[in-house]
Amino acid sequence: MLKVTNLYKTYSIKKQLVLANDNISFTAKNGELVWISGNSGSGKSTFLNVISGIDKMDSGEIYWDDYNLSVQSHSKNSNFRIKNCGLIFQFFQLMKTQNAFDNAILPLKIAREDTKEKKHYVYSLFESFEIASLVSKYPHELSGGEKQRVAIIRALSNHPKYFIADEITASLDKDNSKKVYSFMRSYIKENDGVGIFVSHDTIIDGYVDSSYEMNAGRLYQCI
Repeated sequence: MLKVTNLYKTYSIKKQLVLANDNISFTAKNGELVWISGNSGSGKSTFLNVISGIDKMDSGEIYWDDYNLSVQSHSKNSNFRIKNCGLIFQFFQLMKTQNAFDNAILPLKIAREDTKEKKHYVYSLFESFEIASLVSKYPHELSGGEKQRVAIIRALSNHPKYFIADEITASLDKDNSKKVYSFMRSYIKENDGVGIFVSHDTIIDGYVDSSYEMNAGRLYQCI
């Protein structure tokens, strides 16, 4: 379960204070996939960065099940994130000098868990996403949609319980978008996980359990 209570986050831009997340309280239960929409600049990406522990909040509390992200050190939160969270961001951030497979197993290498068994699991993900023929290709040899799927596989590689995703189908066509959302929904349900997905892609509406809109830093549930 993800539980957020009275979350505030501000930024200083050109010596002016900007309230990016304004008193957000929010709960997502285990097994739930949540969709957050909203205009550019409404605070969505900031919210993802804060709940993942990448950015530090000004005040409030964030619990992933019984782990209190709010009170832990940056290093502990980083370790928690590596072991428990799959991060999928809008920009693929693939390493140019590594092929698709090595990019996908990067989280395993960081966690020192790149065992034969786990590598086999990652290869099975390439098959599931229909890009097994691309494991030896380098990022410059891949299309935008292919890079997108490698980034998704990378997020799945350490078999995380929680997913934090930003525009994961922006480079995919309609059919592949449906396949990705279907796979992610099944995965989250089967692993009793939590998925927080920011997206402008309305296709996601058929796969989520609840939806919210971010507006001027505040989060509103859609009915």
